[in-house]
Amino acid sequence: MKDLIKKFYLFSRKRILKILYIFLPQKIKRIEKREYVIKKALFIRIDRIGDIVLSIPALKAFKNRFPDCELSVLASRSNHAVLINLPYVDNIIIYDKSQSFIEKIGILRKLRNYGFNLAVDPYSSYELKTALIAVYSGAPIRIGYPSYGREIFFNMIAKRPVEKKHFEEEVLKVLSPLGIENLTSNPEICLSNKEKEWSTKWIRHHRLSDKPIVGLHPGAYYKSQRWPAEYFSDLINKIEEDGKFLPILFHGPTDRKIVTSIKIKTIKDIPIFNSKDLRKFIALQSRCSVFICNNSGPLHVAAALGIHTISFMGPTDKLRWMPIGRGHNVLRVDSLPCIGCKKGYCKIKTHDCMRLINPSIVFETLNQFFLDQGIKLLK
Repeated sequence: MKDLIKKFYLFSRKRILKILYIFLPQKIKRIEKREYVIKKALFIRIDRIGDIVLSIPALKAFKNRFPDCELSVLASRSNHAVLINLPYVDNIIIYDKSQSFIEKIGILRKLRNYGFNLAVDPYSSYELKTALIAVYSGAPIRIGYPSYGREIFFNMIAKRPVEKKHFEEEVLKVLSPLGIENLTSNPEICLSNKEKEWSTKWIRHHRLSDKPIVGLHPGAYYKSQRWPAEYFSDLINKIEEDGKFLPILFHGPTDRKIVTSIKIKTIKDIPIFNSKDLRKFIALQSRCSVFICNNSGPLHVAAALGIHTISFMGPTDKLRWMPIGRGHNVLRVDSLPCIGCKKGYCKIKTHDCMRLINPSIVFETLNQFFLDQGIKLLK
């Protein structure tokens, strides 16, 4: 029923927006290539951590193409810290979804004070809010993907990819009307010396400096994306019994119940890191030799840091959300007929896409990583 309602809404919205466009007193003038001067640009990315990490190559490509342009990113309260210290982002503007409607209007009004020449909306789905933000920014040039009528708010339309693309490539392709194409690169995150020093002190305080560190993170946005908590417990016990590695359990404020479930079944207490400070999370994560997690924001952060990863993928679109770079092992039960269903819940109520990935397989994969890389994995 929900899918039918969604389809009806999107179909109706497209028709209504097309009709409204006809009656606009002043049509949005389409801008062809090279009919622009860009001195200040706004890039909109107000969603989750993984999305902004995978958008970093697009920010870098834009800055390389327009080195004298002042690039600002409108980011969310939860994801903006990823951008700190990046040399090609000049301003970070925070859009807080938890604020009241009046407060959000205040933020949008401030956008106009920047005097943006260009607003880039990289969202390829039916999201309407970001297209409206692009208009409200006051930027005379607005770039975005067409989708269910949202294209009426843009005057430079990016052609939607015909074939399925990785999320990183899709974000890059929105810049193609500016002549920016085929400039893929790996995401990167820049830590300050102070942040690195803090992580070193934390490691020393917890006496974790004599063996390779394995980070584990059990959280994910949707329940269907999470490897079972008891499997994490079993894996931690195997790591402790083996004795070659030192585990750290990472989690955020929303993962407390999962972590409690994991702790109950572990044979020994292990260091646990919980912080609302994303920069400290990233700094400590950078000290790991291998990071084990679900397909979530921390996975893409780890990949951007150049950390080897082992991740679990079930309902997620594999081609779209694979970690970028080398040294990543994605565990997935490809034989399941429902694999990659993209649902936030298990329709058949078995959660086999995660439950069939047993802890022994993960532990063997972890050992193989160390056998293949040897001393190189020691931080």
